[in-house]
Amino acid sequence: MSTQLSEPKGHNRPIPLLAWIDAVASVLIGLGLGCWIWLLQHRDQLHSPEVRAGKTLLRQYQATSHDLFLALLALSVLTLLVLIRRAQNEQRQQQPTQQQATPGNPLLRFARAHPLVVALFAGYTVAMVHGTNWMYPELVGWYRGIPGEHLLNNFSFRQDFLRETMRRDDYRFFPLAHQDLHILSWFTAYVKVWMLVSAAELFTIVVVSARFVRRLSGRSQIPALLLITSLLLLFHPATGMAFFQFSYCERFLTFLFALYCGAYLHHHQHRDKASFYAALLFGLIGIFIKDIAVVLFVVPPAVMLVAGSLGLVEGRPSWDNSSRSEWAEAYRLELWLCSLALIFLLAYVVLSLLPSAFANKGSYNKNKGFLFAPDWRFWFLIGFCLIRAAAISVRRSRINLLDGLNLAALTYAAGLLVLIGFESHKYLTLPVQWVTVLDLGFVWACWISPALERHSSARTAGAVGSAVVLGTIGIDHLQPPNFAANVSTIKVRQQSWLEAYQAIDAISAPIRTQGEAINLIYSKQSWFSAKRHLGRLRFDRLIEFDQQHNRFSVEEGTGKGELYTPQAGDLLFTIDKDASTLQPLLERWPTQLLYRDNDGQENGRVYRIQP
Repeated sequence: MSTQLSEPKGHNRPIPLLAWIDAVASVLIGLGLGCWIWLLQHRDQLHSPEVRAGKTLLRQYQATSHDLFLALLALSVLTLLVLIRRAQNEQRQQQPTQQQATPGNPLLRFARAHPLVVALFAGYTVAMVHGTNWMYPELVGWYRGIPGEHLLNNFSFRQDFLRETMRRDDYRFFPLAHQDLHILSWFTAYVKVWMLVSAAELFTIVVVSARFVRRLSGRSQIPALLLITSLLLLFHPATGMAFFQFSYCERFLTFLFALYCGAYLHHHQHRDKASFYAALLFGLIGIFIKDIAVVLFVVPPAVMLVAGSLGLVEGRPSWDNSSRSEWAEAYRLELWLCSLALIFLLAYVVLSLLPSAFANKGSYNKNKGFLFAPDWRFWFLIGFCLIRAAAISVRRSRINLLDGLNLAALTYAAGLLVLIGFESHKYLTLPVQWVTVLDLGFVWACWISPALERHSSARTAGAVGSAVVLGTIGIDHLQPPNFAANVSTIKVRQQSWLEAYQAIDAISAPIRTQGEAINLIYSKQSWFSAKRHLGRLRFDRLIEFDQQHNRFSVEEGTGKGELYTPQAGDLLFTIDKDASTLQPLLERWPTQLLYRDNDGQENGRVYRIQP
């Protein structure tokens, strides 16, 4: 076995690099936990996080630790990219010269082979892009710095993204969540372009899923596999909720997870260097996208490692029937991927546990969890796992990578259930839903379509399978929550917020022409604020209403920072929150309704105080 990461095959020696990394990570984890215990017992020896000195200490620690984390991660990613490139070049040189690539554009070949899928992708993309804007709850804050700097400060870290992901002190840990949007914001401010990238990610997931099933089944031609996979994945409510808006990191997590599984399966079957490094690259990035994402990337290799050692994986040596060097060589990738658990734990201790313990605010998910609302697909996942377990127990089948993915999906679902609840139609379950689609595709490829093809043509079998899938999608839409309902809610909310925002300026314009002062009053509960886009409206004063303290304060304009008393002619408005947030004001002063949302939403109101 080799001594370096860049040599995945070779010498029959231990892996000093991996052993060194694991040893250093274990020691640092121990030191971190020791610091955590000391912090809990000697909190009074440090500044309180409520005073300025304590806040400064916390900010400096978070900035320094995350800078170091990003530097080490960037170095690791660049190293793996170089190794992938080098391995690909070596592989090209080793291929016989007569093995030339198929002539023609691969996209055109794909379009000719799958015209229905291409038409589906095109229509789906139009639906994703149509009407999209930056009027998403969290994106209201993340987006504010882009137009505010006149599109001139492109390649800079945006503090709103960093505060959301790398300045947490509530035990949450997802430092790389939403960073794909962060990087996109450096190149373009147009969210419709962001949505095109999101669509490309989704369609990549679909194609990788179909290829995964085809390679795992061992069949080169499976009727309508790509179309069936597309329908199953694209029209699930969790997919609509995650991909028709930008607020949720499950979108990028599932994208990386799919690439990871594709690279892992390729290495499992071909043992090439490039897929070895690619799987490690996607796993290294993926574990930092979401708090519990590490189980998705560590459980499958752990299953393959244990099952293979017991002789339950075809083509892999068992622990008893191989030398230690042969065993380590055969499971080199699994050993590296399992080590990601130590890397994740070390990062969590340093970047989340210690600052959260110092801040002492408690966990973000307190009083949540154990809400369980599965759909038929989740019960299918359970049933499929039971069937596979029975087949393996009677030795009618061997364990494969899909079994590891199923266990990872169930573990991920259990984590969601304990932390914040499991509802199949929510975006949170998207990785679980993706694994379920793989199971459905595998059942179609290995069990159903072969039976149909024995009695009919492949085209007929594909048509029957596609029709059944369309029927199940139709049944799913008989009652909410469903894909159409989720997407409609997102689109209507975006349009409602945008129209309300534009209505404020439209109403203010004639008032200004009459020489009257424009005083805008909004609720503190809103996602919008003076720094979040309201400052771009035309006004003399922008006043924030704090219902909890029954206080009006001028946020921008004349008398900034002073308390304010509403008077006749002032405009009360809500863009994103229910009109009930203005109810205390409506009960106190006579008002005239000047604008009301046209789509029947509870938000989107503009009132004017009457004399």
